[in-house]
Order: sequence, then structure tokens, then C-alpha cells
Amino acid sequence: MLEILAIPDVRERIAPITIERYHRMIDLGVFADWNVELLNGVLVEKMSKSALHMFVIDCLLELLQQHCPKSDYLVRQEGAITIGDSEPEPDVSAVLGARSQFKNTKPNTAQFVAEVAISSLAIDRAKAPTYAQAGIPEYWIVQPETRATEVYRNPANGEYTEKTEVPAETTLESSALPGFTFNLAETLAE
Repeated sequence: MLEILAIPDVRERIAPITIERYHRMIDLGVFADWNVELLNGVLVEKMSKSALHMFVIDCLLELLQQHCPKSDYLVRQEGAITIGDSEPEPDVSAVLGARSQFKNTKPNTAQFVAEVAISSLAIDRAKAPTYAQAGIPEYWIVQPETRATEVYRNPANGEYTEKTEVPAETTLESSALPGFTFNLAETLAE
């Protein structure tokens, strides 16, 4: 369908979508029946979520909600974060601030974000520079099927300077949310 993108001259002439135009399109209802997010000025269709994907998201969300005081954090599921020419919607995020602060604006950073990757690993990895650009201290890509989690930390100059892969059996402790822990193997055994 999009074979035309293989042509270099066409790729050079793609018209990126600005955040302002994207928000206007949302206001006009353009995406009412089209599940997309804006990544680097390009609309990317979001993958549908399997039962396993939703199960892991629900577990992470519940753990974050238990850990993060409502007075200090807004814990979100698929809540958009406006970052430069992107507006990713991480599966789970913990944003510093109370809900009331975001009544008329979307956050432009978070303290922690996580994506669950079943069929979206390449896209989730491509989001890392965007999250680093926003200064998000910690980004996890949880991979239930391969039983591992990629952990990105220490953003600098639009990149994470630390990346590790943690096996499912290891209990992860967040450096951005001290005391927050997650064990993928225990989660999958529920």
C-alpha cells in the first residue's frame, strides 16, 4: 500500500504534521475511528492490544497507582505526552503533578514511562529518543513473550546513556520512582 515511500524523492517531500495541526485534526474528529499517535511529525497507526498486552498494562498500572501518591503524581494509561513534533501515548506513565494541572494542557514530560511490546518492539524502541528528548528519567519496554524488559535511563542530548536488558526473573527497581519494583516473571505467573 505504501510502496511509494520506498522512493527517495517521495520520502524527501513528505509533509510532516505539526503538533498544532495534529491537535486541530483531533478537535475536528478526524481520528474518531482511527487509532494513531504522532511520532516525529508522522502519524503512526497504533497496534491493537492482545489479552496478554492488556494484562501486563493493567498490572503495571495497578502497581504504579499503589506506589505513587495522588497528591504528587498523575498515573496514566495511554495518556498523551507532547514532546516537540511528537505526541506518543505510552501504555503507562507517571507524571509529576496533580490531575488538575492538566485540565487544559497535556504534559510535556513524565517521571516514568513504560511500553508493553508484543508486536510493537521496533516502534517502542524508536520512541526512546523522543522520551529522552523530553528528559524522562526512565523508560521501560516490557516484553512478556521474550520474558525480558529493556530499561533506558539517564537521558542526555536526546538519547539515553544507559540501556540494559533485564530478564523476567529479576526484580526491577525504578531509579526514577524510588521503591517502585516490578517482577515480570511473578506478574506472568499470576
